[in-house]
Amino acid sequence: MPMTKTVRARRRCADLVQNSLVATLALAGVAALAAVLVTVAVQGWPIVSEVGLSAFLLGNSWMPVDFGTGASFGIANFIAGSVAVSVLALALALLVAIGCALFLSCAAGPALRAALCSAIDLLAGIPSVVYGFVGLEVVSKAFIEAGHPSGNCVLAAGIVLAVMVLPFMVSSMTESMLAVRQRYLAASLNLGVGKWYGAYAVVLPVSLRLLWPSVMMAFARAMGETMAVMMVVGNANLFPELLGKGETIASLIALEMGTAAAGSTHMHALFAAGFVLLVIVLAVDALTAWAQHRLARRASRGVRGGRWVLGRAGACLARVWAWAGMAVVAGCIVFLFAYVFSQGAGYISWEFITQSPSGAILGTEGGIFPAIAGSAWFTATALVIAVPLALALAVYRVFLCRKPAVGHAVGRVISVAAGAPSIVMGLFAYAVLVRDAGLGRCVLAGGVALALMIIPFIEVRVEKALREVPAELVASAYALGCTRSYVVRTLVLPYCRGEVLGAVVLGALYALGAAAPLIFTGGVAFAPVPTGIDQPAMSLPLHLYLMLAQGTTIPQVYATAFVLMALVLACNLAVSAYAQIRRRRWMKS
Repeated sequence: MPMTKTVRARRRCADLVQNSLVATLALAGVAALAAVLVTVAVQGWPIVSEVGLSAFLLGNSWMPVDFGTGASFGIANFIAGSVAVSVLALALALLVAIGCALFLSCAAGPALRAALCSAIDLLAGIPSVVYGFVGLEVVSKAFIEAGHPSGNCVLAAGIVLAVMVLPFMVSSMTESMLAVRQRYLAASLNLGVGKWYGAYAVVLPVSLRLLWPSVMMAFARAMGETMAVMMVVGNANLFPELLGKGETIASLIALEMGTAAAGSTHMHALFAAGFVLLVIVLAVDALTAWAQHRLARRASRGVRGGRWVLGRAGACLARVWAWAGMAVVAGCIVFLFAYVFSQGAGYISWEFITQSPSGAILGTEGGIFPAIAGSAWFTATALVIAVPLALALAVYRVFLCRKPAVGHAVGRVISVAAGAPSIVMGLFAYAVLVRDAGLGRCVLAGGVALALMIIPFIEVRVEKALREVPAELVASAYALGCTRSYVVRTLVLPYCRGEVLGAVVLGALYALGAAAPLIFTGGVAFAPVPTGIDQPAMSLPLHLYLMLAQGTTIPQVYATAFVLMALVLACNLAVSAYAQIRRRRWMKS
């Protein structure tokens, strides 16, 4: 009996330690994400007294250098450019995303849906700098051939950004449509209603009212995109016109932070511009939460479909819409990979992979090995910081948080951080580590910026996996007297190990393909392979962008893009296969 009491006491002590550790890590993750907002706000606040809030927000003249007429800092055109490109991208992607989600929810079986969703994840994993490069080589050149003087314009940026936001919109819309299908359509099918007529008359009318949160989250994601938009929008301080050049807030920060003197009005203005982006994301997140609350209340009273009276013609319309949306998304995936692989395969060699870049113009000779090694250093540093915090946040929200208000507050911080522009994470790391802590450009500063960027990315996916664990398994374990920490450690995490690993690998790919946070934190044009986190380093996406910026010949750029895309494809396939194997083994056991 004393032995039993001792064992129970040790178990209670171990559970207490585990729960305390998870809660502490979760608190640290929330504090780190909240610190980004506070730091950027504090660094940008002096612009209010130096320039004036109205002049900063409503002025359209941006002249950081005084050439005798006085410096000016007005970001109205940049705000308008960010909104215009984002709205245009959503308008172009919306119908395609709805059609693709309709196909995945109503036409595809579970196995096909899983395979297609894994393929769509490839679009989300492609680095933004590759999107920008393909946009320059394909979209901009198409505009030039059509008679546009430069090919770079707001419409070109909107097209590129539309493809980038498609996977995010399709994923969230598919979840909404699957929920509607399971709730309403099953009964209709049992009554003899055709599948496509049910999709047209039930799923579409109800789902369209539930998709606004997905649209608003995609808008926040589009507002913060930096590299791809910067490479094709033209970067001119002009009020945006469809076929005219423009510039976004994110591209303004990326282009000018490296030239702004520390403590200058110019630097304060750039931080304030980043804070404006965060405020827009906060506003969008608040609207999304309000819309979700309204929709949940309406759903509790019963949601009615609209009066769609086209009959069989409507069913045919739904089928065509679904197949067309899926075809467009699949076509984008196939084209992007086929284009980059076909153009870059001929320039890949062992020497290109293992040598350092050289030449009168850096990159025209040699290879990319220091960039590969530097990307590995940045990504590994980011994962070491982000994975424990993201996992702790997910476990805390699903299993340990006892107060709904606390869980809601933590969820709002994660949601805002998920939509925060990556360039703003770079601003935070620059202000705290590079400048104030005196570390200079180094792997640690870049890794922290990337970690802050991928914490919400990983947490959202891990939390979803944890919530999809069968409730009867967890309830049975609780009924047997198991503690929450024991259930999480021995039942929940092993069950969804494949999904958790997939979330971590996708987060690693997200960090590997990021260039904007590294521009002024740890990435440099040339450096040897680092031997520690206190040294600067090259990275693959930043090297690709810098080669384009200095006019390097296209073959080396295609080959670098080939390496990036090959890493995305290989990792995605490996994770999908591992998740399927783990799930089958678990079900058999």
